[in-house]
Amino acid sequence: MMIYPYRGIKRILISSFMIILVLFYFTPLLWAEDSPSFFQFSTINALLQGIYEGELTIGELLQKGNVGLGTFDSLNGEMVVIDGKCYRITDQGTAEEVATEEKTPFAAVAYFTPGERKTMVSIDSFDELKYSLDQLIESPNLIYIFHLAGTFESIRARSVSKQSKPYPPLTQATAKQTVFQFSHLGGDLIGFWCPEFFEGLNVPGYHFHFIDADRKQGGHLLDCVFQKATLTITACYQVSVQFPQNLSYTQADLAGYKGKEIQQVEK
Repeated sequence: MMIYPYRGIKRILISSFMIILVLFYFTPLLWAEDSPSFFQFSTINALLQGIYEGELTIGELLQKGNVGLGTFDSLNGEMVVIDGKCYRITDQGTAEEVATEEKTPFAAVAYFTPGERKTMVSIDSFDELKYSLDQLIESPNLIYIFHLAGTFESIRARSVSKQSKPYPPLTQATAKQTVFQFSHLGGDLIGFWCPEFFEGLNVPGYHFHFIDADRKQGGHLLDCVFQKATLTITACYQVSVQFPQNLSYTQADLAGYKGKEIQQVEK
């Protein structure tokens, strides 16, 4: 029987093409399935409007992720979730681990598994940090989680005091924020980057909180300077949002563009 070698080669080429085609189409799907799931309780527009009633317990929140940001009932401090533990940064700039029965009116967490690490050097401001991170964001349509660990020459951060009813809007509450200046200390920056179309749900762009290596100090990041830090970045393809069930939330009018208010409270 005559053997045609080219037929065998043709079959190999077709099989190879099919394998490449399958990998091309399905590898992103597998990547998406393995990516961290971003969980959020309530919305930034609700917080801007002064809806500070805590409803979700910290214990429930920690079942959704091991890193994150947020605040506490009555806007009682800034939240940092790191390594599966939840810390409050008080209006004195001190950090304390929070009991699982405490509650939050707004928080966002994700399960963060350290992946590829990058070294960032010679960052002289928060604006410069954001510019450097911009180069690493591959899609403007995903959520990104950041963890920077290093020694910081300077950290400028803030926290807010516990509010009393009737709750003021967030712009008024943060107008009385306490600002802290830390120098030459090791610690961690935990942050998210959210797409522009998240307007109303979360803070579009960057949002970072800081906590020192001893878990004693921290706050909402306003500015930073460091010579070297290790960065881990992960994209999120899965998002879930849980809305509060209290009357303040369900009866509120949360529509409308709040970009100016967000910029005010963030800076």
